Amino acid sequence: MKKILEDQLNLKILELVCKGEGVTVNNTELSKILGKHRNTIKNNIDKLFEHEIIEKPFYPFSHLFKECPLLVIEKANFQRNLKTNVFIEKDPVIWAAFFVKENEYNTFLIEFHKDLYSYQNWKESIIKEAKITLKEEIYPSEAIYLTMRNLIKYDPTIAVQILEANYKNHHHPELNGLRINDFRLQLIKLLLSGKGIRTNEYHISDMLNVHRRTVKRRIEILLEHRIIDNPVCCFPRVWVPPKYFLVFSLFEIKNKNELVLRTLRNDPHVPILFRAVVDKFNLALFSNFYKMEDFLEWAEEYDQRFPGCIGAVRNTFLSPSMTFSIAHNYVTLTFIQNIANRLRGKVFVEMMKES
Repeated sequence: MKKILEDQLNLKILELVCKGEGVTVNNTELSKILGKHRNTIKNNIDKLFEHEIIEKPFYPFSHLFKECPLLVIEKANFQRNLKTNVFIEKDPVIWAAFFVKENEYNTFLIEFHKDLYSYQNWKESIIKEAKITLKEEIYPSEAIYLTMRNLIKYDPTIAVQILEANYKNHHHPELNGLRINDFRLQLIKLLLSGKGIRTNEYHISDMLNVHRRTVKRRIEILLEHRIIDNPVCCFPRVWVPPKYFLVFSLFEIKNKNELVLRTLRNDPHVPILFRAVVDKFNLALFSNFYKMEDFLEWAEEYDQRFPGCIGAVRNTFLSPSMTFSIAHNYVTLTFIQNIANRLRGKVFVEMMKES
């Protein structure tokens, strides 16, 4: 694994495919699957991209979870100004940020760190380097630590099932100004699952001035070692469809732990589920809903289904209007670029030693 990421060509290819270079929708394949003319396919997919229903295809960098296995959910108190905005947008560990108002905190952050030591150094650097304007002499925050070793479920595309169910119940005939119909819904489902997506190795080989077969083989190696996953499209907010709100919850499960876990694991509302140790809470999860009433019905259904099993619950609601930034590609690409920079530095040092 280490040798794969110490190869400059591998890193160049990795950066390109994670960025989506040479990764395109295969209109011909989708035409065969759906029995529609390829021009009809293309026109509808273009509209899905233009209206920001889904993003263009790319290779997900799944190795990030191994390199940065500490997920920190943090509530912080920031000055609302340009300096803070730039910090949130450009910091390479901040995966997402939301505006909230809870106790003294006004910002909800989702961060990826290598370990607790790295997280503490990162916090100290914010103060030492004056990356933001602090309201106090300290960085006021409240953090929850979740390790990827306790990850039970990660399925960022499962919310399409909720989207489909709501569409069939006529809850939203359009999203972001685009009318949704059966055909467009089929396209969304296929592209989120990775069907109808192809990689143009010729395009990448031309960019890097290497043979197409070399590019193809290197991508196969990256896939074999789970550094990347097969190419897919995703929602712009990744874990949640457009116009839906996200809920971060802490659950105290008192009884029938495995039964509750199995139910949550199969629940299309829940893209992410962790075992956790946070005060009295032993589960952490993200869920998504179109309306607040949907969430309340969902929560009541769990209480009725598992009487006496679910104790305390703490919820943080993150609506589309509260979303400041979701930078999954930025975090990924910055991480890859940092590996490449370290490798170039290492090569330079070796060259100096030999000279």
